This record gives sequence, structure tokens and C-alpha cells, in this order.
Amino acid sequence: MITTQELIQIIKDMTEDDIDLVPDSSLVGGGSIIDSMGLVQICLALEERSQSDGFSFDWTSEKAMSSLNSIFKNPETLAQEYNRQLLAIHK
Repeated sequence: MITTQELIQIIKDMTEDDIDLVPDSSLVGGGSIIDSMGLVQICLALEERSQSDGFSFDWTSEKAMSSLNSIFKNPETLAQEYNRQLLAIHK
């Protein structure tokens, strides 16, 4: 499992700027403080972490790409999706 705070730290580690992130900070869209390359780097870091958690994080799924239910909405929704996939593997 990953906490929202752990995910926020991963995001901060992936960016060069000292950014102020909270669980509901926008990760995509007009109010985002992360550019598209940064978002890809975050996803790659989550893929790497998922390997140590015993699964493969799928950030390219139809759900991930949906504009209505985007897992990339904010750090909290991204952490929730990571944990959902983790729990689905271990059922």
C-alpha cells in the first residue's frame, strides 16, 4: 500500500522545483503544477515501486485515460488507484 503522503514525496522527488503539494493538488489540467514529462516520470516511479510490491502498475488503462474518472486528478486519486490495483492482485 502507498499513502497519499508517500506519493506526494515521490512527486516532489521527481520535480526539480520546491512545490507545495497537498492531497487534492491538480496533477493534470489547467491548474496542474506538474508538466506532462513530470507525470510520465511519476508513473514510471510508480511502476518501479509496484515491482517491489509484487505487481505491475498499469497507468495506461482505459480508466486512467478517462477524462471523467482520471486517476491523475490529484495525488489522492493516484494513490487510491495504485492501492486498488495492488489489492486486486492479492485477492
